Amino acid sequence: MNIQRFSTIKPKVEGEDEPSTDTPAPAPNRALSGLKQLFCGGVAGSTAKTITAPLSRLTILSQVHSLVTTRGDRPKFSLTISSGLKKIVDRGGIMSLWRGNGTSVLHRFPFSAINFYVYENMLDITAGRYYLGGGNDGGSMEEKNQPTPFARLVSGATAGCTACVCCYPLDLVRTRLTTEFPGMEQYKGITDALMKIIRSEGVMGLYSGIAPTLFVAIPNFAISYSVYGTLKEYVLDDELFYNMRKINDESGEESLGFRLTLLCGAASGIFSTLVTFPFDTVRRRMQIQNLHVEKANRMTGYQQFTSLIRTEGLRAIYRGLTPELLKVVPMVGTMFTTYEFLKVQLNVNLKHI
Repeated sequence: MNIQRFSTIKPKVEGEDEPSTDTPAPAPNRALSGLKQLFCGGVAGSTAKTITAPLSRLTILSQVHSLVTTRGDRPKFSLTISSGLKKIVDRGGIMSLWRGNGTSVLHRFPFSAINFYVYENMLDITAGRYYLGGGNDGGSMEEKNQPTPFARLVSGATAGCTACVCCYPLDLVRTRLTTEFPGMEQYKGITDALMKIIRSEGVMGLYSGIAPTLFVAIPNFAISYSVYGTLKEYVLDDELFYNMRKINDESGEESLGFRLTLLCGAASGIFSTLVTFPFDTVRRRMQIQNLHVEKANRMTGYQQFTSLIRTEGLRAIYRGLTPELLKVVPMVGTMFTTYEFLKVQLNVNLKHI
């Protein structure tokens, strides 16, 4: 007996599209992407901080010198940058230029990680970028619009505030360790400093000076991120910078090269520093006054600001600005360059910083 087999394949009709056999793209692992963001931000901030540590220490010593010196006729730590660096080396050796850098890196890694992570995710919210998951289609990322300068401003302010509050105790310890001189140390290290501050000043002593610090962090990062992002968009659109852009050989996608990253990062850093430096001077003095000033004579941030101008003049609130500006180019340039490089290496698909 013959058994006839009928084909179950539907014959192709002319003009009809063939069904797609492509496998849907898997949904991006948001948790893994978040960890990558944290890592990129942490490494970028720590690297930049270590490179510029000598200039950072000179800036801080210049800001607080008139508060700790016993020589009332010498409110300045040094007259020039070179003499200031020499003074530090003469007192404690070449490695004293990096005194407190361990604490600085320990602070900077989580600070930068939180900072970049919150900024990127705040842009997702403010710019209408969100992940559409679900079903078997793997989900998709919908981009309603590109982030505006205002979105970057709000995102940067939120990121700076969040990171500052989370990591402030380490920033306080770093400042106190940085301003110590050989033979006059009050702390043996990070743990010892934390324990002594809690014992002598209470838990809230770890947040001494946080108000002026927020006055620095919020506008600083709001301005820095918004200026950097706006400049990045401009140089990628303007043909004047075409030869300085980096073009992916495979996709043809344009991105900032090293020179443009350095240019945008330095410009944003210099602008934000000029705006916020007076508040930074006040916050540094607030952080160490508990060590050097009797409790009855301690001042609030506003009192520090007005007293400094009244007794030492308007230029006093900008004392230490020169080494701070000199460190901006290598600091911000290194940070953004390292961050952009690590995003590419780890395949972190974030294009709106």
